[in-house]
Amino acid sequence: MISKEKRLFLKRALFFCLVLIGISLLLFDTMLKEFYLKIFPLQFGVVALITVFSHLNLMNASQQNPRRFSTTYLSTMSIRLFIYLVFMMICLLIDRTRAVDFVVTFLVLYLAFTIFEVVEISNFLKKNPNSSN
Repeated sequence: MISKEKRLFLKRALFFCLVLIGISLLLFDTMLKEFYLKIFPLQFGVVALITVFSHLNLMNASQQNPRRFSTTYLSTMSIRLFIYLVFMMICLLIDRTRAVDFVVTFLVLYLAFTIFEVVEISNFLKKNPNSSN
């Protein structure tokens, strides 16, 4: 069964994704039309899914064994960055023509989702003091 905190996070993540999709559609339809990449939906999906799964993993780690949270956090972030690196390398090997646009778009998505995740995990740890170190 999924806990109340996880359900709340998933709802917030869904809302955040919908807001980002709306902003992206608006920007790519108006000012940034020439920068739109056909792979953008895949980029968005990869970053969103990895963020959600890594956050849920951190929530589990903080609830199961608070002493191992730091280790789990570092290993989760390392795996996450490695997956992002592999994804970017594969995409750039397939199509190098718009590499700068791809990297900038990816970094903006990464930054947005990282800020979201840091805020969410900070709030979670504040609300659950027994979960943190």
